Amino acid sequence: MAIGTKSVWSSPAEPAQLQPFRFRGGTRGVLLIHGFAGTPPEMRGMGQFLAARGYDVMGPLLAGHGLTPEAMATTRWPDWVRSAEDALAELRRDCAEVFVGGQSLGGTLSLHLAATHPEIRGIVTMGAMSSPAYFRDWRLRVIRGLKYVSRWHVPGGDDVDLGDPSALRLLHSYARRPTVCIESLMRLLRVVDRELPRISAPALITHGRRDRTVDVANAPHIMDGIASSDKQLVWFERSGHAITVDLEHDALFATVVDWLNAH
Repeated sequence: MAIGTKSVWSSPAEPAQLQPFRFRGGTRGVLLIHGFAGTPPEMRGMGQFLAARGYDVMGPLLAGHGLTPEAMATTRWPDWVRSAEDALAELRRDCAEVFVGGQSLGGTLSLHLAATHPEIRGIVTMGAMSSPAYFRDWRLRVIRGLKYVSRWHVPGGDDVDLGDPSALRLLHSYARRPTVCIESLMRLLRVVDRELPRISAPALITHGRRDRTVDVANAPHIMDGIASSDKQLVWFERSGHAITVDLEHDALFATVVDWLNAH
């Protein structure tokens, strides 16, 4: 690796930790997609929980992730979608029914998959981004030109909003993110925002009330925008953005499995 591990990851990780996972626990499938610049470990705990309760669970690694920020810089949102679609196709080969869920970007990709793959049985979003309108950073308004001036965005300490700071050890995220990929993310959000009315699958929308990374207004925006007649919004009052590892992750896991069992 050309640059040191500590300069790549927000919390250092062994390469084996960053690999995709597959837990075979039953005949109904669940695809769990990690977040922007993140890795599968943030979804692994939920995956193990669901597999122990009768689900076949897959956690893919999105294109450009789990390697280096330079590798991510060569990818754009269609590449991330392709990774999710490949995993969906693999899971559907073994499971007649497949649910799709994810955290942050993973939740956004779940919405896109539900809009473009009507065979999906249901979706679960966790801190999902749904519209670029809820990002207040002025730099995003000039990002088309900014990407030529500033190649990287380095999140600050204030961006960590975990109620349980020790959970940071489970979040192996790039310590710097390519500006070109942030621009591409905004393009994806514009696509997904237009697609929301096309989504009719049952939906469970979850969000941490203390999320400072993705504006909490995204959750009701999704709730109001999708056409699903069977939809539910659940808030986790003590959690920040990464609710799959934060203080209320046990309650989240129980909420998700109860919802899946009911569908």
